[in-house]
Amino acid sequence: MEGAQIMSARIEPITPALGAYVRLAPEDAVKVGAPAQILEALNRHHVLVFPQVGMNDDIFLQLTAALGDRHDNTVTDDGSAASGKGIFRIARDKDDRTQGEFIRANDYWHMDGMNYPGPVKATLLKCESAPKEGGDTGFANLHAAYEALPEETRRLVDGLKVGHCVSASLRRLYDEPTAEDFVRWDAVFPRMVRPLVWKQACGRTSLLIGSTANDIVGMNEADGRALLDELLDWCTQDRFTYRHEWQDGDLVIFNNPALLHRSYPYPDGAGRVMHRTTLKGHETFDPATTAAPAAADLY
Repeated sequence: MEGAQIMSARIEPITPALGAYVRLAPEDAVKVGAPAQILEALNRHHVLVFPQVGMNDDIFLQLTAALGDRHDNTVTDDGSAASGKGIFRIARDKDDRTQGEFIRANDYWHMDGMNYPGPVKATLLKCESAPKEGGDTGFANLHAAYEALPEETRRLVDGLKVGHCVSASLRRLYDEPTAEDFVRWDAVFPRMVRPLVWKQACGRTSLLIGSTANDIVGMNEADGRALLDELLDWCTQDRFTYRHEWQDGDLVIFNNPALLHRSYPYPDGAGRVMHRTTLKGHETFDPATTAAPAAADLY
């Protein structure tokens, strides 16, 4: 079919570890057969970049719906026109303090949906206004990083549990966060225990680390922090990563369970504005983990 021919002819790998360019007209992304091929390419390359595709919000939402079930944006609704459509508008002009903190904390490596029983299946990011300075987005291939781990390290981490919470990330924004700050953060994403080594149904494995990783269960604080930092440094080596420099109209879709991602720092006046949607995941971290509040959609 036409959609299949367009998709198969225009997918170009970016790096050996991850990423591919997809070149097509916006309306072609929602033609019959195209969303299925996008998902197939996403599972293979993990990060799909549609350079300057210039997709409007209506097609963006059509594509999101064609790829899976969209999370609502109750917590991230800022009253903008985009929010009214169900899109999270990422910009440094938020009046709500917690939303502003979340956007600033995106500068740290993380996985979306750590507060859910299972993570976000995929995240779609559309560049409305490219930053004049900084603001690139980095991606790290957790599957490749785990497969390259020394056997001794694999044995060490297998079976360990990690406490994740949003305060582990947001407290980095302040020299002295207050008790009220922790109460506010815990209302959005309290501490939840996850396996450190997440063996997925696809047969591959991710390490559940990043900025929300607070502690390792049963390990003293210093040793747990040292191990988490060591694993993060390993997974974010250049050989496992791709860094995207945004241009107006770019669309990036990424396979969230396979990756860590982050934004690189940029000043408030850089003019960076992104539109984001996320797809619900259908694979849990661990059947025994505690379910998250249904409205939370920060990480």
